Amino acid sequence: MKTGILKINPFSVEQDYILKAANIIKAGGLVAFPTETVYGLGADALNAVACAKIFQAKSRPLEDPLIVHIADKQDLFKVAREIHKITSDLIDAFWPGSLTIVLKKQEVIPDIVTGGLDTIAVRMPNHKIALELIKEAQTPIAAPSANLFGKPSPTTAQHVLEDLDGKIDLVIDGGSTAIGVESTIVDLTREPFCILRPGGIGIEELRRIIPQIEFYKKDGILSAGMYPRHYAPNAKVLIVEGNGKIQVEKVKDLAREFDLQGYHFGILAKFENKDRYGDFNVKLLGPGNDLVVCAANLFSVLRDFDRDKVDVIITEAVKEEGIGIAIMDRLHRAQGIKINHV
Repeated sequence: MKTGILKINPFSVEQDYILKAANIIKAGGLVAFPTETVYGLGADALNAVACAKIFQAKSRPLEDPLIVHIADKQDLFKVAREIHKITSDLIDAFWPGSLTIVLKKQEVIPDIVTGGLDTIAVRMPNHKIALELIKEAQTPIAAPSANLFGKPSPTTAQHVLEDLDGKIDLVIDGGSTAIGVESTIVDLTREPFCILRPGGIGIEELRRIIPQIEFYKKDGILSAGMYPRHYAPNAKVLIVEGNGKIQVEKVKDLAREFDLQGYHFGILAKFENKDRYGDFNVKLLGPGNDLVVCAANLFSVLRDFDRDKVDVIITEAVKEEGIGIAIMDRLHRAQGIKINHV
């Protein structure tokens, strides 16, 4: 299969290009497209055969549920049921945007989309290309991140091609994504309501609507992004906690040790520490006091280290607040460690 590429300006969407992409979705094909979080790999969510192609292209386990994307709030009733007032409150506050809501599914949704569960994860992306594609396709679109399973998520069309060139029909190149980490997933089918995956919407924001909401701390794959090892580069990831000079010295000690042992390694550092590691291979995440920038850069920098073919990535931790919780979640999963959020 030859993968086509369509470059579309997200601020001035060419409808003819959208129509071409939508026709591929309607015909049961796969289209990678930008959202505000990461690039998604889309198929008709009502077409089980088309959705099966997503799992094949990504080498994704069949028990890992997909997220269904809609372009109109009323379309939620077509794919989900038991929609209570709290759902409406969340939608009013955060849609379109990087919040995915887990509800009971309608029978029209194929089991392959939900990993055999009786629940469905739904969101409305805050990106003009994504919304126009869903509208033109005239169907909800199932779309996990457009990468090989377990690898860092794609934030550019080039990242998609690195993983999926020749495996999907089309990539829409809409430039770099704005947020850079996936959506927050909230489960409204269990009491108490809980966060299954941290993401672009912070727990502090959610608590304005659901004051008692907490992170889900039990085992089990209930939504996308819950595997212990996920979002991982080829290299081993080592996270150095702390901040300031103490954190830098810990990183330096590890770097010297790996250097003596002859390992090919890199350091993922905050902007303010960029000149503290001498001639070591350093890539920058973002300012420690601007976690939004750090999130936008995270997956791209991890992929840069893969291109360098490093054996080990030593990364500075960031503050676990706001979107920083999502950043640390992705780093811990890249490291392969089960996370219990506090």
